[in-house]
Amino acid sequence: MNDIHLVASSSAAGSLRVATLELGLPGEPFCIRDDLSLGPLTDGHERAAFWHALAAGAREPELHGVFGDSDEHGFDPGDAFAPWRHLVRRLGHGALSRILIWTSGSGADHVLLRMACHWLGDAGVQLAQVHVPAREDHHSVSVHPPEALVGFVSSTTPIEAAQVRVLANQYEAIARRPEMRREVDAQGRLEFKDISAHDEFIVECSPPEWTRAARVVGDVMSRCDPRNGLGDLLVISRLRHLIAAGRIEADQVDRSIRSFNIRKAED
Repeated sequence: MNDIHLVASSSAAGSLRVATLELGLPGEPFCIRDDLSLGPLTDGHERAAFWHALAAGAREPELHGVFGDSDEHGFDPGDAFAPWRHLVRRLGHGALSRILIWTSGSGADHVLLRMACHWLGDAGVQLAQVHVPAREDHHSVSVHPPEALVGFVSSTTPIEAAQVRVLANQYEAIARRPEMRREVDAQGRLEFKDISAHDEFIVECSPPEWTRAARVVGDVMSRCDPRNGLGDLLVISRLRHLIAAGRIEADQVDRSIRSFNIRKAED
């Protein structure tokens, strides 16, 4: 059976590539290189512009957002939906028999499942879901080693046509929402939040004594809700916003977070 293993993150795709090339997992990975917990979902160019603006707000030259400048297929970095269009065209050639959508309990993967049904539901190929459990409370496909991913394939569940339509409709409703942040609660219900939703948490993670900004960013990412991770671009851009707002002090603001210090501003 010629399977495609669909994931959102490059790190998850890397683990699946090892699983397929070295551990005997049939099929090949396909990565959309996106974090669906953030940003607009109705237009690919608008979505790409959102990520590029977030990267500009972070002011870190080595961080280009989830799309980067290019990838293995040469997708247009100005169109966040280019990977989906590529996959739809590929399905039109009739070369695939099944697409396995790898999902954890994260807010991003909640959207991935529904987005896949939206884009691929009419492509004439069987869609199926691979349920990936949490690892030490962290909900992400990428936290598991390739050997574990091979074992999870046994949990694959075909998605019937009627359910594909339901999930596709849910995606369209999600995409119409104005909020830019999406998370799930412990019951798996999707919540919609402003992009500034975790600003107070970032302030709380900033110590009163001078500390390297990069360390604070790492602390925020490691201490956040393990079901709804915070990416580096989001944290860095919000950190710089909080510095500009006077909530956090910095000894330098025009340098990389690797080379300046911050502390929580006094009340």
